[in-house]
Amino acid sequence: MRIKTWVNDTVREFASKTWPQKTVRCNYNVNSSRMRDENRWIKISSPIDDDYIHYEITHEHIELHFEYSNSKDKGITANAELVDYLEKQTETSNQYVWTDFLGGDSVRCVYIEKIHEWDMLDKLYDVVTYFDKLISDYLTNNQMAISTSKIIVDNSIKAPNYSVELTTYPLEEVFKRNLSIPDYQRVYCWEEKNVKCLLDDLLLHSEQQKTSDSPYRLGTIILHYHDNTYDIIDGQQRLVTLSLILAELGIETCLLEQKFDSSVAIDYIGYNKYLVENFVRKYVSERKNFLTNLLHNIELSVLILNNSSLDLAYTFFSNENSRGVSLTDYDLLKAHHLRFIPETFEQQSRKAAETWNQMIKEGKSKVSEYEPIPDYERTLDTYLYNLRQWMKMEYHDTKDNDRHIKNEYEAAPIMQEVPPFGEQFFFNEPIQGGTHFFSFVEIHLAKYRSFTKTAVYHSIHNRLTGKGSIQWYRNTIETLLFGYYEKFGEHCFADAAILISRVLLQNRYNTSRAQKGSVYKYVSDLGIILMINQATSPTFFLAEIYNIIRDYPIKYLQEMLPIQRSMRRTIIDIKNELAGNIYVESIRNLKL
Repeated sequence: MRIKTWVNDTVREFASKTWPQKTVRCNYNVNSSRMRDENRWIKISSPIDDDYIHYEITHEHIELHFEYSNSKDKGITANAELVDYLEKQTETSNQYVWTDFLGGDSVRCVYIEKIHEWDMLDKLYDVVTYFDKLISDYLTNNQMAISTSKIIVDNSIKAPNYSVELTTYPLEEVFKRNLSIPDYQRVYCWEEKNVKCLLDDLLLHSEQQKTSDSPYRLGTIILHYHDNTYDIIDGQQRLVTLSLILAELGIETCLLEQKFDSSVAIDYIGYNKYLVENFVRKYVSERKNFLTNLLHNIELSVLILNNSSLDLAYTFFSNENSRGVSLTDYDLLKAHHLRFIPETFEQQSRKAAETWNQMIKEGKSKVSEYEPIPDYERTLDTYLYNLRQWMKMEYHDTKDNDRHIKNEYEAAPIMQEVPPFGEQFFFNEPIQGGTHFFSFVEIHLAKYRSFTKTAVYHSIHNRLTGKGSIQWYRNTIETLLFGYYEKFGEHCFADAAILISRVLLQNRYNTSRAQKGSVYKYVSDLGIILMINQATSPTFFLAEIYNIIRDYPIKYLQEMLPIQRSMRRTIIDIKNELAGNIYVESIRNLKL
């Protein structure tokens, strides 16, 4: 098809009616011109306000044209990601082919079918409509709402109210603080595997956000507040890397304004910037959504130390909690109770924090397939938490992430005018904030460790094994026995174990399908721990619970389900194993 002036006029008229916002330019404007056919063109503007990006009609084809520019703000120089995006969208199409223009000064996507005078406008409409939509989709998803903007430090943010403050913030709120990397910090040195791991996590969560609005907790950072500045004590590697990611998405933070004197840090920043740029270009197809998710749905647990000693700061949290792991109830309790220790008693704070850290470390180190729960968690959660609930004749169904441990062991309210006194570290007494709590945990953990060395514990723990309901019955029996052990030690311990086991066995007899909640509620309603607490001697408790058991109806074997017979057989084996330690003859001869 030869481009003549009448073709120019036809295209202009068609474009003005179909796309009023578009401009049309032609280079063959006089029919007497001897310009070669292959040099003639008609250019139609694209949705991007850039002369270097346009649709072009030649004597043979219609194409989308990207020209290179010496300006970083124009042409393919500024829109390399758009070219990549369009190439990916059309790679399976048999109607278009991408090619470099002869001489290498442009890139074009050519509509393969040749055009003629009679079908030129139809094909132009198809090409422009197809690519306009793709370009508009790209701009919607990738053009930053706050492009090349900066998260401004908000100096109006109030200083922390306490010497230790723990809060969860979205990432944007973290960067609104005047963050600083102190001289004593180690240099930025995150390896490629760390950066890629973080990027993978962020991209995965961004994809999941399309079907879920849950935030993603990116671990804990520790900041030291002084003179309206927040020194980064723990979290520098993550925060600098996150700043590099935000910079690639068009958002500047105060952190990259820091002066990095170390050549090692400068090299890592340069290389990781390259990693981030390539990752975003390759995998992030919807930049705007990715950025929004990063700023508003990525959260950090921020521990702020207000004018505290730097030595004390390092005792709060170890650096293990670095990626994608939210603070546990035990982390929160430590920070909560350290707040109650006066700032002038810094050695007490440091000692309490170090002891707590060691308890957590040792507890985790002893976890095994046979004992999957750390001893401190078994003491505070499995035993003491349930005992404290049953003392109030309550039971609340708990979950791993519902913060029931944090809520249970936070400091109880007091009247400031009346100092607390008379604490005896009973399992059900109110929790006093500060050093009392750390001593409370230490004392009960020591009792737990002593309890687990008894013959009674070993017999029950080793025989009542399995999954499902048998675990709930074992935990319930052990919890009640731990309450008894704390009150009376090993005096008549085997007798108490058999009677408590018989009470739980009755619950098993009464139900064909046990549930954790119903088992715990059964124990709460019976008030067994109240009987133990009120008894001044084992004889009163044993007599009271024995009278309950005497009224139980006889259950014949043929009436039992297999699971009921199995538990009965196990309790009989436990009774026979402990027979030599059972003091009361009627309990030794008790029928199960």
